Amino acid sequence: MNSDRRYCERHLGRLQPGTVIEVDYPIFKHYAIVSDRFIDGLPTLIALSRRTGRVTEEPWTRATAKRRFEISPIAGDLPGDTVVSRARFWMQQGIVRYNLLTFNCEHFVRLAHGLPVESVQVRRAVKGACIGMMSALLIPQLTLGRALLLTGVGTITGLRRGARN
Repeated sequence: MNSDRRYCERHLGRLQPGTVIEVDYPIFKHYAIVSDRFIDGLPTLIALSRRTGRVTEEPWTRATAKRRFEISPIAGDLPGDTVVSRARFWMQQGIVRYNLLTFNCEHFVRLAHGLPVESVQVRRAVKGACIGMMSALLIPQLTLGRALLLTGVGTITGLRRGARN
């Protein structure tokens, strides 16, 4: 029995349809919605991802890539079945396309939950990049390469800080 199945079985009561999960990647989190369908005893997940470029419903192990995950605090006031219906509506429309900055997985789960459509991760990354760039501008005789490095470090620091919260 794999760790995904064990985790789901231990936390099945918390993994109700409409629940948002966060899948951990090195510098960001991927968000997906637990559906009311099951494949091999695990719920399928509805998400917008860079990998597919659109909203899809996929088996748990494919959607999580067998990475560590946890239940996200993202939740609106809508019932879980309504959240799943809204997510499937956008999936069936086929008009939602992935864009890292303007409409990513976090934007999508918030849309399905009826929450303001935003990405805290993107906001933190942009803030970190600005801090990195401002730091770079304050250092005299800084080369372009070093300035870009500081901007990148600021971006990653902003994302990692957000991933821990």
